[in-house]
Amino acid sequence: MDASFETCTVHIVGLGLMGGSLAMALRGKVGRLTAEDIVPDVIEDATARGIIDGAGTVSEADLVVLAVPTHLIIRLIPQLPARPGALVIDLGSTKTRICQALDRLPPEVMAVGGHPMCGLAENGYRNAIPTLYQGARFVLCETRRTTDEARLIAEALVRAVGAHPLWMDRARQDRLTALTSHLPHLLSFALMRLAMDGAAEDSALLELAAGGFDGATRLARTDAAMIVGMFSTNAELLRETAARLRAHLDRLEALLDEPERLEQELSAIVAARRAYTATYGERLIT
Repeated sequence: MDASFETCTVHIVGLGLMGGSLAMALRGKVGRLTAEDIVPDVIEDATARGIIDGAGTVSEADLVVLAVPTHLIIRLIPQLPARPGALVIDLGSTKTRICQALDRLPPEVMAVGGHPMCGLAENGYRNAIPTLYQGARFVLCETRRTTDEARLIAEALVRAVGAHPLWMDRARQDRLTALTSHLPHLLSFALMRLAMDGAAEDSALLELAAGGFDGATRLARTDAAMIVGMFSTNAELLRETAARLRAHLDRLEALLDEPERLEQELSAIVAARRAYTATYGERLIT
């Protein structure tokens, strides 16, 4: 890549929540900013609003950002017409299978796996905001196509959108996010499915739902295609994590008739959650 980050051409594949927000945050910080999306109206609107310079192609870009659902990224990479010297980075929520695909790109193409730890409950271009990445941790994973130059460019991209780069092994990132990201989504969808069944039996159920239910099922508003990609590309680790969760559910259930022991267990959990908030703050999903 001959150009510096500030003068390079960045092309975003997929202008949904993540790609659209990235474009908004990058505006004015790169030489040229283009995008493509399966919905033509999205590109037209983003161009009219000055979010991007217009439509473009992968082959014209110095930096290519893949911002489509995770399982589609894996399919897209083998046929990616990236030019020699370009850097390819993705925004997928799992990294092992994506990085394996990036490993197989031509040697003259640089590649880094990426996972920004941020988002909103609802996806799509209409929900994109320029501050989405602000203050977020942005996981970066090396591939066989990661050079020193690729590392510098990837970190420049992350910092340009207000996030903090965090280099991590691909397998470790998938193991950790199986619990911190993927399992919460699985729980949210399962609880909403249970509520759907309950509401079919008694229509008053959802009338009684309040803040606790809303908070616990908010992630179930997320676009299904994104969730399919997340779950299917990390299925083994998600199953293992779900099994561990069932053990904790069983433990709490066993204590329901033992108030003193239940209070001890819950108090330890409350203390840990409050310590987490004190250290990392509260990152709300609207």
